[in-house]
Amino acid sequence: MRKQKAGTKLSITYAVFVILMITAAAVIFFRYSRDTVHNDGVSNLIQTTAATMEQIDNRLTNMEQASVDVLTNAHFLELWVEFTESWNQETGRNVKRILVNAYKNKSDIRRVAVYDKTGSFICTGNTEAEREEVASRVAYIEDKYSFNVADSRVFLGPAADFWEPSTKGTVITEIKPIKTPSKEIVGYIEVQQNYFYLRNICDVKWSGYDLNTMVFIGDQADLFYADMTWKQPKEKIRYFAELTEQYVKAQDTGEEIVTMASSNYYPCRTVIVLPESILYKSLRNTIQGISLVALLLIAFTILYILFVTKKIMRPIDTFVKRMQGTKLENFTEHQATRDMDWETMILVTAFEDMAARLRESMEREKQMADVQTKTLFGILQSEISPHFMYNTLGSIANMCENGEREEAANACYCLSEIMRYASDYTTVEVTWQEELENLKAYMAIMKSRYRQRLDYEITVDGNLDYFMLPKVTFQPIVENAIKYSLLESEHVFIQIYVVEFDGYAIVEIKDNGCGVTKEAVELVRSRIETFYRDHGSQEITDNLQFGGMGLSGTLIRLSIFFGEGFSYEILGQNDTGGTTIVLKMKLE
Repeated sequence: MRKQKAGTKLSITYAVFVILMITAAAVIFFRYSRDTVHNDGVSNLIQTTAATMEQIDNRLTNMEQASVDVLTNAHFLELWVEFTESWNQETGRNVKRILVNAYKNKSDIRRVAVYDKTGSFICTGNTEAEREEVASRVAYIEDKYSFNVADSRVFLGPAADFWEPSTKGTVITEIKPIKTPSKEIVGYIEVQQNYFYLRNICDVKWSGYDLNTMVFIGDQADLFYADMTWKQPKEKIRYFAELTEQYVKAQDTGEEIVTMASSNYYPCRTVIVLPESILYKSLRNTIQGISLVALLLIAFTILYILFVTKKIMRPIDTFVKRMQGTKLENFTEHQATRDMDWETMILVTAFEDMAARLRESMEREKQMADVQTKTLFGILQSEISPHFMYNTLGSIANMCENGEREEAANACYCLSEIMRYASDYTTVEVTWQEELENLKAYMAIMKSRYRQRLDYEITVDGNLDYFMLPKVTFQPIVENAIKYSLLESEHVFIQIYVVEFDGYAIVEIKDNGCGVTKEAVELVRSRIETFYRDHGSQEITDNLQFGGMGLSGTLIRLSIFFGEGFSYEILGQNDTGGTTIVLKMKLE
């Protein structure tokens, strides 16, 4: 696999960083802007819908006011009834005068007319309607709408002017019944308004695009006005009429934002639909601009990789090529590098100085490690011979005096094996099997010495045939356990468990003596820490004779041998009242 140069990595890293930063910024900007545009759009559309509804209210109120002015005139009802009964022209002119006065200050009102079901009518402005047509109109209105309730009225959406069709004008209309004090309907008043006023009000735009606007009116939510661009308008109108039956200012269908506003005076509501494609059009344009900038930055990054980085990294590349042929033997050799800049010169000089110091340090460290390891192992291992030999020879002499020849012979054989094992100073590490045989020989001597006062048990679980460890590791610990347990107990029971688990050899040495105090455990730990802190303290080395080599010496030997692959735990009071020592050594 071909390794990449530092310059290439730097350039690729820069390019990836720029792309990731631009992508992250674009995503964050898009999400933030989308939410902002959506929220602002909904808020503005709600305000627009409310304003539209308010203006429609004003137009409807103008028609309502004109009809009210007529119906509340003190003479209108009397004159109208008289006209329908007599067809008196003078009476008709008086009625027409009342109609004209009702809208003379309302420029948006096109005309006002009154009529009854017989076809009798009075209309302002020019008219082309015949009596029969008026009677048919009344019959249609009465058939479709109910005027029996109080304050009843009908608003009709955009339609051709009934009274003067030749003008091809479009109007919206309000029709109210004319009632006597006894609630009898004696005719109808019709107020027309020019359609273009309503059309201008409902001509709502968003960023130059026409929005779909609908006005529903009446108890049955009849369509009063619709300005839309849908291909199937009837289905859409029915859908939005049902969607807005319950009053909710704004709804998001996933494709459109739908807002509605209700009239304060009439059973009327205005619905405006804003497609989300229009709402987010400006945002899409912005994102496209950002994408273009991103492409330009990426292109710039490629140029940076091809030209700028190559030029900047040229001295480093030269130095790297030179170093590819450098080996340990020629670390200190000086080789000239051409066209070096100031930074590269510092790097080359520092590397050559470091290489020289490193080689010297490696050699010195190796020598010191060899000397220290051999010296420490020699000191610690040599401590076992006199102490153990004096005790064992004394025990054999006692057996000979008591005539226990066979036991004395076995003890001599075991002692011979132990001394042969320990006195081989050329070997500092042995297999687990060799260490185990030495431990068994030692325990046999101790058993022959203390007889019924001492029992022991050795249990091994796992394959440890090729496990290597320092020589005479367990004997000093067992010796301590026996020595101090015998001072407190008539019967001493030593248990040794060895198990292989999770890549480690775990050894547990347990006695039933009096245990050790926390202070004693802390003293052992302190000695070990002091030894390593002072790089092999001579004071500690000179005082490792606590019970032969003692616990501290054994733990130091194991930590030197296994390094970080060794740990220990001392339990001062176990379940029998004695001491338990656990050693954990990594299997290599």
